[in-house]
Amino acid sequence: MIQTIQRRVRSRGVPAPSDPIPQPNRPRPIRGLLGCRRGVVAVEFALASVPLMILMFGFIATSSVYNTWGSMQAGTQYAARMMSTGQISSNTNGAFSSSNTSSSVSCSSSKVTSSTVEYYACTGLPTWATYTVTTTENCATPSVTVSLQASASAAAIADVEKFFSGKTITSQTVFMKEGSCP
Repeated sequence: MIQTIQRRVRSRGVPAPSDPIPQPNRPRPIRGLLGCRRGVVAVEFALASVPLMILMFGFIATSSVYNTWGSMQAGTQYAARMMSTGQISSNTNGAFSSSNTSSSVSCSSSKVTSSTVEYYACTGLPTWATYTVTTTENCATPSVTVSLQASASAAAIADVEKFFSGKTITSQTVFMKEGSCP
């Protein structure tokens, strides 16, 4: 019975008469630090957090590149469809003709207006990258091609390890031309 009471008293933090009196924190000699477990969690967190943060930023960078590529693909498909059906009959160089079959321009150019096929390729793209759109009409096949290019390092908004530096994202869509060529 007495032992049970002593155990309950010790579990509540009340020192029993036979327990040594706790000493204030004093610097320990090096020999005493070998058994010390204070700060172990902080050291483990510091060691584990660096690779986890790099991994997290890698996921963010990769997802932003795929988001950009998906938007580019949707833009090229829409522009190629508009161009192949004849709904849009001009590029930034003017109306499609036998002498004007292709153009290449930046999406931020002032030549890109709603009456040109490049406008439809550049609509809805993320703003964190610079895009170049190329349109080509081939009457020999007859087909239309719309391509978009962007720098992958600009699209990867959190590329800590510079994995995407020097790489280019390209989206290209080829549709058969409906109707006759000019």
